[in-house]
Parts: sequence; C-alpha cells; structure tokens
Amino acid sequence: MRVLFIVTSYWAIGEMEIAVQFAKGMNDSRDVLFWVPRKHENYVKSKGFNTVSLYFNLGSLNKVMLKNIQDTFKPDYIVLADYLNYVFCERHYGLTLNDLDYFTGELGAFDLYNQIQNPRRMDTYGFKGKMTVIDERIKFILHPCPLLDAGIDNPKEKRFAVSLVDKLEVRSEGDKRKAKALLGIPEDKKVILITSAQWQTTYRKYERAVRFVEKSEKSFSDILKNLAKDCYVVVIGQESENTDGIHYLPSIPPDIFDQYINATDLFLGRNIISTSFAKLILRGIAGVVLINSVEGDETYKCKMFPVGWYDYIAPLETENLYFELFNQIEMLDVEDCVKEIRKLLTEPIDYDKLNEYHRQLNALKKAQDIFLELQNK
Repeated sequence: MRVLFIVTSYWAIGEMEIAVQFAKGMNDSRDVLFWVPRKHENYVKSKGFNTVSLYFNLGSLNKVMLKNIQDTFKPDYIVLADYLNYVFCERHYGLTLNDLDYFTGELGAFDLYNQIQNPRRMDTYGFKGKMTVIDERIKFILHPCPLLDAGIDNPKEKRFAVSLVDKLEVRSEGDKRKAKALLGIPEDKKVILITSAQWQTTYRKYERAVRFVEKSEKSFSDILKNLAKDCYVVVIGQESENTDGIHYLPSIPPDIFDQYINATDLFLGRNIISTSFAKLILRGIAGVVLINSVEGDETYKCKMFPVGWYDYIAPLETENLYFELFNQIEMLDVEDCVKEIRKLLTEPIDYDKLNEYHRQLNALKKAQDIFLELQNK
C-alpha cells in the first residue's frame, strides 16, 4: 500500500507539516513518497520520508515527473496537501487537476476548511473570491483537527478527521523554568513569542490592502513596544535590530526554537489557522490571535493577516472546542489590546478543556488504519 503526498505550497509550510504529521501514522515510511518544492525537501527527508522535487515555474518538467512517479512508485493513494493549494498551483508549477488523471491510484485530499460540506467564497483583501468546490475526482477527504472539529469524521462518506499532532504533550512548569534558565531569561519575566512567516510579507498590492497593512503594522509595532516594557518579547523569523526591548531572531536551529516554545508564557499571532499556533495551544501554552472585525475605507475584516478570510474562517469556529482554548483580540485598538494581553498573562490555563480536546484527538484514526479502511471498501 503506497501513498504519494503532493505538496504545492511554496511560501508556507503549514500544509506540508500537516501531511508529514499524518504520514508518521504509516507503519513503514518506505510506503510513503512526498512530491514537494525543492526548498522543503530537506525538512521532509529529516522526518524519514523519501522525496521527489517539484520545480518552480517548470510546468513541463513537472508533468514529466508526475508520469515518472506513477510509472516507478505506482502509488495506490494520492493525497493533495492541500486541495485549495493544488487547485491554484498551475501558475507556479504548471499542474492542473486534469494532470492527475494519469495516476491509477485513488485520489484524495486534505480539506482544511471543510469545502466538501460547506463550499463558499473566500473574503480576500476585502473582496469576495470565486466559489471553490471539491472536484468529483477526489474520492476521499482528510480533515485536519484542530482546525476542524473532530466530530466532522464520517467514514461512510470517506471523510476522516485526523490529528494535526502525532504526539500530544502538555508543557510543564518545570520545562518552562528549565528553558528560561537555558536561554538566560529571568524566571519571573513573562515571555511573549511571535513567529514571522515570509508569505505574510508577499501580499497583493491593492490600494486598500496596502493601507490596511500599514495601519495594522503600526498597531502591531506599538503593541509589541508596550508589552516589551515589562515582558520579554521575542520575534523569530524576522531580521531587525533589537530595539525597544524587543528581541529579533532571524533564524535559529530547531532545538533552540523548541526551547523558546518551552519558555513561552503567551504566543501572539495574527493567523488563526496557523499550524504553529495550534501546536502551542495544544501544549497548554496561552495564545492570542490579533484580528480585525471592522470594515472601512482603509480596513477589511481579517483573521489571517494580511489576507483576511474573516468570514471564510467563521464556520470552522462553530461548536469547535479548539477555538475556546485561546483568545481573539482586536488588533487596531492598541490600548485595550495590551491591557487584555497583560490580563491573560496572569490567568491560569483551562486544563479541563485542554484535556477534553486531547481525548477527542487521541480517539482519531492514524494514517495506516485509514488507508486499510479505504482498501477494504
């Protein structure tokens, strides 16, 4: 039983990380192949999986590679990670849904936003996009949790809820103290962690988007400066001088990044569907997502900065315990935002809710079991 994962996300790694975590549930890594952009290959290989290069702006070569994968690896199942990324990948990789017809195995996809059950338009930079529906060639669906509720699982319709994290572990107070000591951070200093993603700086230069981004970045900068007066604020993934008490780290080894995670008292993000954010929340670390719910001449509603997706994400939050594990705060009201974050730094984590959600995720099937179930249908 061989499984091919096709990852077409170039800037963000969330979709790839979801696929990698899921693939860890296979009994034998030799049964798994990842077709990924070249920049991501080393990461996937470090997790124990074989890879084939997906070439940026070389569509003709990618079509040859696709046929070669079918003729040599002969996958029984082909998984798009994720569906929306693949649908929009023709511009960068020259591939379309029609190209997938060459595969003889069964086609499936990660559906991160429940498009199969609730097709809808994306609100992007304040504009409504085209309706996106799941193509009929897709025969099974994988729904990653916690972005979706675990109750979405429906094996009869070949829809499977899968856990975003292969091992659920809660960060202990001992881990936090040890990490702070290792990093030279005073034990009584509250640590606020921010991670910066490259794709968030590559937004479309629409006039309204430019104005909103400028306004939001000014507010975000003011929020960090205020928090840095009495907290240890660290921004990872952004190159800048350490000013206003804010510590910028452009790139750090994974083991040091893990120590910063352990040392964190509160994770501050601007992307409500971030996989990195979800992992920290599942470890029992406090989290805040900065949002904007006010529309105007210079603003649009936003839960995934700077794109928007406020209304697109809203259905995912209904009756999903995950969204009760963190807070959402308006980003443009600097004073109230800082006040609310400082308050949250003193409040305890609701471990009852967290443990209940862990139980829901632990009950979900692993990859090997899902593909065996599909094989027997």
